[in-house]
Amino acid sequence: MKLDRSYQIEEPPEKPLPWADYERIIMTEWAALLDREPAPVESEIQSFLEHHPSMVPGAFELLGGESGHYPWLCGLITQPPLPSYDRRVPDFMWLAQSSDTEQPVLVEIEAPSKRWFTRTGKQTEQLTQALNQIAEWKAWFGVPHNVEAFKAFYGLDRHSWAKRRFRPAYLLIYGRRAEANADPGLTQKRTHLHADDVITMTYDRLKPNPKANDLICLKAEGTGTFRAVSVPATLRWTPSLAEERALVRDWDPAIEVNPNISRPRKDFLIRRRPYWEEWGRQETKGTINLGHEE
Repeated sequence: MKLDRSYQIEEPPEKPLPWADYERIIMTEWAALLDREPAPVESEIQSFLEHHPSMVPGAFELLGGESGHYPWLCGLITQPPLPSYDRRVPDFMWLAQSSDTEQPVLVEIEAPSKRWFTRTGKQTEQLTQALNQIAEWKAWFGVPHNVEAFKAFYGLDRHSWAKRRFRPAYLLIYGRRAEANADPGLTQKRTHLHADDVITMTYDRLKPNPKANDLICLKAEGTGTFRAVSVPATLRWTPSLAEERALVRDWDPAIEVNPNISRPRKDFLIRRRPYWEEWGRQETKGTINLGHEE
């Protein structure tokens, strides 16, 4: 029996910012930050990426082909806790998913001014420390009890994650292209610095992914508790994302502080937010048209 549609779409007073306009804003600000003198420190990079999560690779899987599935919770998690792990947590994490694989993507960022190699061509101590940090996270995930605690903390044990292959991946964003590619021999050497499940790239490779136009940045504050940190100016309410978005609180402050969302658009998003949260919590939702949006 085919169920009827159970939601109502309202026409907004203004459409979201077009992706091309948003991309232009991001890349202009990003270039100014990266090329600034003095060079930006890690906390400045962290803040920028928190406000523009589409810049961080891995939302649609880091290893293998790009998935067509949105990441769990429809967002980039900043400073994600690893239950019982009392050392440095990742800077960011995507909970990417595909039809057969669940892939937490743990992201480590370092200051863009850090160098890959010494003058003698040896790996710098700073790079070694960053890769060692990733090795610690890999070792942590190697303990089955930790994996179960991780799934419970992020609400993954209640969903299809229990039925798919669990394959963590790791991303290190480090240094600038000019230094990393200055010597062909060192460029080749970079490809052998890490394991197959660890991807390294320079800051120059980052660019906004248009598939991530609805993805937010969020913070995990306890088992099953998440709050919105930032939303993109391209944000839309869509029935297809409502169920997972209903698990995240504090949307209104994140909408309010975005300078690239107009006042009428902010008012509309905030007014309609309770409706979509309530609808997202319904057990029976009926037919969903993937083209519907507000």
